Amino acid sequence: MNLTVQAQNDSVITPADIPPTQVKASDSVKVVQHKPSTAMLLSLIPGGGQIYNHKAWKIPIIYAGLEVCGYFIYQNAEKMVAYRNEFINRRDGHTELLNPNFALTPTENLVQLKNDCMRKMEIFIGVGVIVYALNIIDAMVDAHLYYFDISDDLSLHWTPTLVPSLTTSRPSYGATVTLKF
Repeated sequence: MNLTVQAQNDSVITPADIPPTQVKASDSVKVVQHKPSTAMLLSLIPGGGQIYNHKAWKIPIIYAGLEVCGYFIYQNAEKMVAYRNEFINRRDGHTELLNPNFALTPTENLVQLKNDCMRKMEIFIGVGVIVYALNIIDAMVDAHLYYFDISDDLSLHWTPTLVPSLTTSRPSYGATVTLKF
């Protein structure tokens, strides 16, 4: 196998390359690091880390997910309390407190309906926690990748090649890989 590697010359100018007469005190540059820990702390308030990462378009998605979960938690909690109160009122004989909407519902079904609503409510609490955690994870990952280069110059090309062999009369098969960045 024949492997040829080529690279470009380094074109970075270091402070040692600049004559001291050209550098002034006013030319200093303050480097601000984009910290994932800061993004994480700010995202404890949903959307704070996304603002820090300059990705404010994600904020409506986060809040929509949290609001949908909150809506279904509230709806299922209301239904659960209504089914529970209806069951307790029937069991204790409080006919004046019975809900007319549940007149056709058998008593044994009320317990099952209450349990179903409680299960749905717990599921949406879990989904809400996951959405909140994804908000924090997204802010941290975005901050880690803040300086990642996604320019159009990134490419990888490969072409099959025949490499002449020095020891035999048959050529060897190979590949030429070109990485441009």
